[in-house]
Amino acid sequence: MLGSIELIRSWHQKAIDGEAHATIRFGDASNTILAHDAVLTMDFIKSHYGWLNDPTYCGITLPHANARETLVHCLRQADYVGHLTQTEHWYFKPLFDMCLAYYKVEPVETFYAFENNYIARYPLFYELFRTIPVLICGAKADVYREVLERRYGWKHIVGTVDCPSWSQVESATVEMEQLYQQSPWKLALVCAGAPGKVLTVKAKELHTVGVDFGSGADVAIQADKENLNAWEYDGFPDYWEGRPQK
Repeated sequence: MLGSIELIRSWHQKAIDGEAHATIRFGDASNTILAHDAVLTMDFIKSHYGWLNDPTYCGITLPHANARETLVHCLRQADYVGHLTQTEHWYFKPLFDMCLAYYKVEPVETFYAFENNYIARYPLFYELFRTIPVLICGAKADVYREVLERRYGWKHIVGTVDCPSWSQVESATVEMEQLYQQSPWKLALVCAGAPGKVLTVKAKELHTVGVDFGSGADVAIQADKENLNAWEYDGFPDYWEGRPQK
């Protein structure tokens, strides 16, 4: 499995070289979307999950067959696949392994799904991408952009794209394409829950590096609120703070 430094350096090199790439993470919510009405029945899922009707959890409600098939496509398109490694609960690594077997996918490179939380605390991450054209996607994109520019001196953030829920996926991908035509970027940092998997693949389709960065943005935002650099922050950010409500 790839570690934080390997991921940072690989993304940077691929961005510099102009490679098309997608790094996508599958946590417990994404596992559930992949599995529902396929690997697991909806009756079973309804008896075990409390967020199915709450889009604020991961940007989607279930059942949603189109979202499931779209995430399967994203899984197949991912060059690096992040997944949970914990086995003490069936809905962590065991369920993801079941999904891989069901959809007959064998990732070439893998990493721990929450590596983003560690990457966001490495000075190297901020150093390497400071001068590379970057696009930021997600509900907190504008806030994250301001922190990156002011505190870390990022010079070339070309724009932001909002995507708070699955219903905005199509319009967000159109906006990404329009922004790319105006100001081509080399790296897209996508912090948009389940819909973000689609935006990450869209970045790859535009021949850029798409990174499903998730709560990595929250680390920098929360650290800044406490007047700390991300590598000085040892807490766990409030993922829910500032997210759109249902």
